[in-house]
Amino acid sequence: MEHHRRKSISEGLQHGVRRISEGFLHMTNADRMLDLHDIGMHNVQSEYQLVSKWDEAEEALGPQRKMSFIERKEKISSKFALINLMKGMLGAGCFSVPLAFKQSGYVSGLVIIVVLGFLCALCMIKLVKCAGYLSKVNQSAPLDYGNMAYKATQASYTPIRKLAPVSRALVNSSLCILQLGICCCFYIFVVYHLHELLEFVMNDVPSRATLFPMVLPAFILLVSLSSMRALSLVSLGGNFLMLIALAVIMFQLLTTEHKKLADLPPVTDLMGIVSAAGTILYALEGQAMVLPLENRMKKPEDMKGPFGVLSVGVGMVVVIYSFAGFFGFLTYGNDVQDSITLNLPNDHLGIFVKAVLLFVVYSGFLIQVFPIVAMIWPAIKKKLRTTCGVSTTTKRIVHFAFRYSIVIVVFLLSYAIPRLSDMVPLVGVTAGMLLALVFPSLFHLLIFLPQFECRIGFLFDIFLDFVCIILGMFFVIYGSITHVQHLMH
Repeated sequence: MEHHRRKSISEGLQHGVRRISEGFLHMTNADRMLDLHDIGMHNVQSEYQLVSKWDEAEEALGPQRKMSFIERKEKISSKFALINLMKGMLGAGCFSVPLAFKQSGYVSGLVIIVVLGFLCALCMIKLVKCAGYLSKVNQSAPLDYGNMAYKATQASYTPIRKLAPVSRALVNSSLCILQLGICCCFYIFVVYHLHELLEFVMNDVPSRATLFPMVLPAFILLVSLSSMRALSLVSLGGNFLMLIALAVIMFQLLTTEHKKLADLPPVTDLMGIVSAAGTILYALEGQAMVLPLENRMKKPEDMKGPFGVLSVGVGMVVVIYSFAGFFGFLTYGNDVQDSITLNLPNDHLGIFVKAVLLFVVYSGFLIQVFPIVAMIWPAIKKKLRTTCGVSTTTKRIVHFAFRYSIVIVVFLLSYAIPRLSDMVPLVGVTAGMLLALVFPSLFHLLIFLPQFECRIGFLFDIFLDFVCIILGMFFVIYGSITHVQHLMH
């Protein structure tokens, strides 16, 4: 009797531990998806098979099959979606916004950030509108950015439909280029801040150029990590530390003596304005997270509208960035560095903030690499399987070799363009501008222009599409040419 009682207690404990482990695994997996919003793990939604409406899914499963607790918990509230949207947009790019005000002048900087913030929110809403319309018309599963581009081209005029694969390839390529650029910015950020820490503890400090190859093994070691559960916990801690760093920096900007506004330029020149637009758009980039986030919401309709998740979230981010950019430039003037954190004094508080951000950005590098791997690796794996039928061990070796090759490419690009003031605007004004303004407006135009209606609202929407496309392409072409010329010189 005693033996059976102990056995039942043991089995009960094992069952409880197993349920707790399953719940923890689910929680970390959910956090993984939300944390990946930070950096663009947004176009690999098929990896997770998210369901748009769990009640419809239950009906499809039949009366004998109800959805589990874990399946129901996949959906998130509108408040949680707002938090994740802001968390995704409030990244390390925030620290380069004062640089944008230096590039363009404080008046131009404020105008650019407000205008781009409005246009970004508008284009995010367009993405949601396009994806919802296409899913409804085609009776399909929720769409990611790349598949939305494919379906939008297919739904347009007949001569354009054959370009559907090209449109998806363009979007996915832009996403990969954006992620590669963000990885380069992270690499440079780590080198900059490691150099600051070494200056605090050492007398003879290697130059930044020397540190670039020296930190390469640390990044290769990081991308060897396979446990996304551990990464989720690190990312969760990183988010908390990022908030602390932001609070300290904002406090420093408010309490430090400011320059006279009359001594600062209100407007600079066209190249400075274009560079500032690229820098600000890099910080505001969040288009790729919109559709996966909307697909996970309990009430997807809350994403749109003047008081929806997108409008409120982007509006609050614009206010924070405007504050950081204006007061950062007002505090340090033309001495503001590529990242405002580099202007912090090398006292104990400043070194603490730099060390925290070094850890956060370094640990977040793997999350930045993951979208590139998730978008490209399936094609490589399929090629391996169809051409030579390699073993699992060989696939694993090739997989990690592919990861390491991404890090090598990031290192080479970062070493070639070792300044954040060059890399950040270049990324923002190219892939960032295409994904934020050009593509959403273009696909919105392709879908709804064939359904032309002589209404004020419809005509205004089409007008805004053309404005965003023309403005975005101007920034892309002019910004690319001027930045390449600048780098060549």
